[in-house]
Amino acid sequence: MSKGFDGVRPASESSIEIGFFYQGRHCVERIRVKPTAANLKRAAERRTAILAAIARGDFDYAAEFPKRTTTAPSAKDEP
Repeated sequence: MSKGFDGVRPASESSIEIGFFYQGRHCVERIRVKPTAANLKRAAERRTAILAAIARGDFDYAAEFPKRTTTAPSAKDEP
């Protein structure tokens, strides 16, 4: 695709990756939807909402990505 969305890319034929920085770490989450133009746009809108929540200080990683299999970054992970 020539036109892309910042921080959003097709990961496979059946998923999209959203990338963002949270608590100083680069996070990449996979969304299991086919990477059509409409789904990429929705993923970009979701990323925009995530970035806004991070900026406000009320982003809840576990609520946003409840199926995440590893531990989400937290303040206690900071050095």
